[in-house]
Amino acid sequence: MSHWGLFSNSFGKLLHPVLWVYSLVIVLSSAAPGLAFLFNNPLLRNVDRAATPQTMLASLTPLLGLLIVFGVIGFVFATFGEAALIHLINKLEMHERVTMGMGLDGSDKIFQLLVVRVLLILPNILILLLAFAVMWGQLSSINLMSRGNPLAGLFGGICGLGAIAFLVNLLTAALLVGAERAIVIEKMPIGKALGLSGQLLVTQLGDFIIIGLIFLGLSFIISLVFGCVGQPLLGLMFRTASPTALLSGGLFTNPIMLLSISIGLLGNMLATILGTSVWTLAYRQWRVDRLPALPRNDFDDQMA
Repeated sequence: MSHWGLFSNSFGKLLHPVLWVYSLVIVLSSAAPGLAFLFNNPLLRNVDRAATPQTMLASLTPLLGLLIVFGVIGFVFATFGEAALIHLINKLEMHERVTMGMGLDGSDKIFQLLVVRVLLILPNILILLLAFAVMWGQLSSINLMSRGNPLAGLFGGICGLGAIAFLVNLLTAALLVGAERAIVIEKMPIGKALGLSGQLLVTQLGDFIIIGLIFLGLSFIISLVFGCVGQPLLGLMFRTASPTALLSGGLFTNPIMLLSISIGLLGNMLATILGTSVWTLAYRQWRVDRLPALPRNDFDDQMA
């Protein structure tokens, strides 16, 4: 199966109703911290009052705790949804009939998946802490009376750490592709799954790059379309909405806002199914000698 074959096969799975349910779980779970911020932000409720550093800190402290709680809950449910999607897509590729309850079968390895995700998130957290430490050190040593640009070193440090964080995020995301599927599809233990994911990244690096570039191109086209459609809608909404709509909650019942949220939700659900499907089918191709064979007509082409 060619790289485009992976995508065309995955497009055929976008309208499967069972996959929609679990993709909705993933999207809503991932958005949980953002929803908590929008609907429970004391700063928005007190925006008409005089703000001081003390009142802002007092308002942000409970909000930070709420974001952490919702973030952890969302992280667990998003992992559950991803495991279910991988399991169901693998079953569909085996030409088996899938039901809602079958998604629960893929979540029996949720503890292992959570451990793998946490392990792969740790490098990003360490880089974030390092970035704060560097910024703090640079800010504390800035001499505003110097002739040179006092912010040049700070800007250079931020750009350097940003580039490192980007590369590390790409690496951990690629490792997660193989590790999650090794755990869900082949029932591997954590250590073996991480070892296999590293091996796949090395041996199938070309496939990772090509598939990633295809996703990048699709994301650009979709963002362009949604931008052309969504920008006028949001502009119309804010021109017609009352200035106090955000404080009263009326903005979230605006028909244009509801339409925009629905379009965004639908787009994210389809993107979730597509991404999970493409990487799951690619994993099956990489592990074709270790997985149950598909009917012959599904192997007309070899991986490009």
